Amino acid sequence: MQNSIIKAFLFLIALSTSIIAVELIPVNMVNKGKLLCSEYNSEVRNKEPAKRKLSSFVGQSKDIGAYCNNL
Repeated sequence: MQNSIIKAFLFLIALSTSIIAVELIPVNMVNKGKLLCSEYNSEVRNKEPAKRKLSSFVGQSKDIGAYCNNL
């Protein structure tokens, strides 16, 4: 009886940890987009490296300026 209760609590802890980790994925993606946009907007002379990173993150067909303005 005691062993099954411990296993149930451990399962509950593992399940809640996985749910929290999955919920943090969208937050991480938004923060990465914000960092790439700030890098793109801060480089005055040579925007090509930042533009390549941002376009690979956003997608080739989307407008980078519109994406950064919407964040």
